[in-house]
Amino acid sequence: LPPRAESVDESHLTDLIEQGYITIEPMVYEDFLPVSAAGIFQSNLGDDEQKSYDGSSNQALFERDLGQKVHDLTAWYEEIQQRSIVNCLKQLNQS
Repeated sequence: LPPRAESVDESHLTDLIEQGYITIEPMVYEDFLPVSAAGIFQSNLGDDEQKSYDGSSNQALFERDLGQKVHDLTAWYEEIQQRSIVNCLKQLNQS
């Protein structure tokens, strides 16, 4: 750790992980959305039907039919990661 715990910030993150002060675990994506499933199912048909599949999704239409907005999962996961980093650094700075 740096000489003073109060000076621990994101610039030390790699060192903190390598030294075992912070451990990381991957988040496993387990959701299976119909939007992504449609193309997969069509490609698994193995016949001429897949040729007529339009692979471009229409998120606006999907959200209208769903009745709500679809979350941007990449942004959500980045937000969770950033909160986790901040919490780790806060804990280290209190020690």
